[in-house]
Amino acid sequence: MGARRLLCFALVLAAASLPRIVSAHEHHEVETGPYEHNFTNDEPLDGTIKWHIAMQILCWGILFPAGMVLGITRSRFHVPLQSLTVALSLAGNSLGHHHGGRSFHMTAHAHFAGYLWWYMISQTAMGIFLKLHVLEGTVVRRSVVFAHGIVGKSFPVVGWTQMIFGGIAALGFCFNDHVGQCAAHFIMGSAFIAYAVILIMMMRVGAGFLRRKQMSQEYLDSWVIMLWGIVNTFTEHNFLSPHPTGWSHKDMQHVSLGVLWWAGGALGIWIGRNGKRNVVPAVIIGMTGYAMANHGQHLEFSTDIHRLFGWALMAAGLTRIIEICFVLRDEPTPAVEGTVRPKAFQHLTPFLLVLSGLTFLSATEEQMAWIAGSGMDSTTYANILFSGSFAIYLVGVAMFDLYEYQTRHSTTAAAVGIAANDADVEGAAAADSLDDEDSEPYRPASLMRSDSPPPLRVLGFALPTFLARAADFARRLEARGRRGDPSTSARSAGGRRGHVRRETEEYESLPLTQGRESADVRQEDILADAGAANEALEMQARRQGGPARSGPGSDDTVFELGQCEDDGGDAYWEEKEVDAGRRG
Repeated sequence: MGARRLLCFALVLAAASLPRIVSAHEHHEVETGPYEHNFTNDEPLDGTIKWHIAMQILCWGILFPAGMVLGITRSRFHVPLQSLTVALSLAGNSLGHHHGGRSFHMTAHAHFAGYLWWYMISQTAMGIFLKLHVLEGTVVRRSVVFAHGIVGKSFPVVGWTQMIFGGIAALGFCFNDHVGQCAAHFIMGSAFIAYAVILIMMMRVGAGFLRRKQMSQEYLDSWVIMLWGIVNTFTEHNFLSPHPTGWSHKDMQHVSLGVLWWAGGALGIWIGRNGKRNVVPAVIIGMTGYAMANHGQHLEFSTDIHRLFGWALMAAGLTRIIEICFVLRDEPTPAVEGTVRPKAFQHLTPFLLVLSGLTFLSATEEQMAWIAGSGMDSTTYANILFSGSFAIYLVGVAMFDLYEYQTRHSTTAAAVGIAANDADVEGAAAADSLDDEDSEPYRPASLMRSDSPPPLRVLGFALPTFLARAADFARRLEARGRRGDPSTSARSAGGRRGHVRRETEEYESLPLTQGRESADVRQEDILADAGAANEALEMQARRQGGPARSGPGSDDTVFELGQCEDDGGDAYWEEKEVDAGRRG
């Protein structure tokens, strides 16, 4: 135990020293701006930085979210996957500091990477602390379990933010006067994608939560829309400035959208009380799309992309109305269990929200000018946006499929006593989902606490079952082979008859002067063994279609005398003596 703790401490110390090592990278020295563009030269991205981008997208876009799901479901694969992902992320980060080609000024991506180091180090340290099983039952441990869960569940949000910063850094956008406009696009676009993920979550695992709270999805949506509308109303125009300016076209359109949101959100809250479903949030989404589709731009290319954004939002609002009124008929989404699955039409609304969010993310002024200058038309760009939306939606749905699979199979494994789920991962039971937060999974007493590490406990449970199945499989193969080879079957049957003959000869060789009591005991043992062998012979004969043996003993000595077989033992003569006594 002491060596393991020392090793864990050394790993944490080594990880803590890495930020100091990478902080001396010559491309990312502390600088001051503002800059019109991010690049310090006009060279293209080299292969090293492309590998950095690919590895970090894999880690933060797929592996870390999958590890989060495994942690929530208390899977024993949570720790190995997260450890592997941390190692890959560190390797990818190293590539980002040793690339050639295009070089960059200091960016938000580089700044945020420094915080991510400490973010991963703290999460790793808390995980090591929990795996050491120290201070069990104390407030400290419960606090660490809670913090470990919160930090782990924030990995998808943090990873998405850093990937956005990375895209900005690679393209060299959003500097100087473009910061505010970029922030508006990226925040709003990410909000639509987050809303889509929430809709998927409530559709797949949130039915029980809504039922217990006696509220509808639209009730929650209306609260978020109303609060965001209030913020948007008073931030899109300088109401609070000591010297307010006049109203521009942009100010009027954005402030009017803010008023639309808080007014419509308030209506949705009132109608959606007591779990009643309503279409107000869907109407608000559709009206927002209508405004964006008619939002004039300086470039025709940009106008086409904003029109696509508006159409996607209007389609999302329309499909949501159809889903509520005609597909579900004002009923809540049924819980996913057994053969009950979400209807195919229900996937349209969240997908269209992902499409609209990604489109708005990719429609900043600098992006539109750069893409239009490259010779790409709006249709080709729309195909790229649809492809990206499919990929994002695939990852989102796959994460919830993984959650359902882990929850279902971990509960089954625990019920039969072969699960070794980790109770220290997130502090929540595998079955503590939004569908059934009150249920507690069955955990055998042998799994509550053990001095053996979880892998050994799993091996201890699984090894006997594996060996038994292997022995049974080998026996079946041997029996099948004997049935297929007549000579082998004959030799095997002859061997078994010889075994019975030896048992009989052993009894017959007993001296006549031996005590009757000891002889009877020996006789019972031999007859029991012979009886078992006889049953095996009868079963083998039935399999081979031959006549069944009539009793124990050799083929030469067994013969019928009345109702009892004389096989050379005393049982026959004892019965004769009893019959003679009755006659007398």
